[in-house]
Amino acid sequence: MKTLMPRSILLLLLFGWSSANAAPAEVNVLLVGNSFSYVNNLPALFNGLAARQPGSEAFHADLIAEPGGTIAERWRDGVAAREIASGRWQVLVLQERGGLLACLAKPQQRNEPDCAASVGAHRKFAKLAGAHGMRVLVLGVWGPDAIWQGQLSRGLRQLADATGAQALDTGPLVRDYAKAHPLTPMYSDAILHPTLDTSLLMAADLYRMISGHVPQASTFEIEVPLLPGLARVDAGKLLSTQPQLAGDGAITRVDADRLQPLIAAVATGKE
Repeated sequence: MKTLMPRSILLLLLFGWSSANAAPAEVNVLLVGNSFSYVNNLPALFNGLAARQPGSEAFHADLIAEPGGTIAERWRDGVAAREIASGRWQVLVLQERGGLLACLAKPQQRNEPDCAASVGAHRKFAKLAGAHGMRVLVLGVWGPDAIWQGQLSRGLRQLADATGAQALDTGPLVRDYAKAHPLTPMYSDAILHPTLDTSLLMAADLYRMISGHVPQASTFEIEVPLLPGLARVDAGKLLSTQPQLAGDGAITRVDADRLQPLIAAVATGKE
């Protein structure tokens, strides 16, 4: 007993030290969407913001997307489904094309092919993700006016209810920020692609929803390009693995002062 006791105590001490110093758990987030998500590289902005937050969890996001792509197309090509089945992801974020989800707010349009295909694909993704223990979010975007935005928001809530997913409606947040900060452009073109401030607002709100905490405004840098609307994005691969998008190695710095009002808006508008 005299020889065993010190060894057992030593093992307990070693186990306790290794547990306390183990790498924090990583929450891997798979986004599936289109140009509203890859413009300005939303997953990279999310990763940069998340890396500067205190806490025991680490977060890493990546994206499968295509210009103008729909969730139904992403289900049919099977790439995102294979990623989900790999078991490496904990959160699935589905971002439908532009104003498509507004169809759900109009009973006469719900059975139209694009609308029915979207709902069906969201159901299939949610079921597959649920089978692999993943949390599912549907990420809403913005419309050109208040009426369209209202339809989009109602459609998003209906879709979330139908699929058992959580709705993250960033559209009203973006529009409200635009009204409160008229000198800050929120759209980069007539298609309403996001500016960097809009993408940062989305990243901060996404972090809030996934982590359960409003992020802190801390300066961060990313070493990937801020992609334009017509970037050569391939829906057959994760965004981070595509060499044609690597850019020239320039570093983008996002200062805390720029983040502060955006995060304040997220904190005020949280559900």
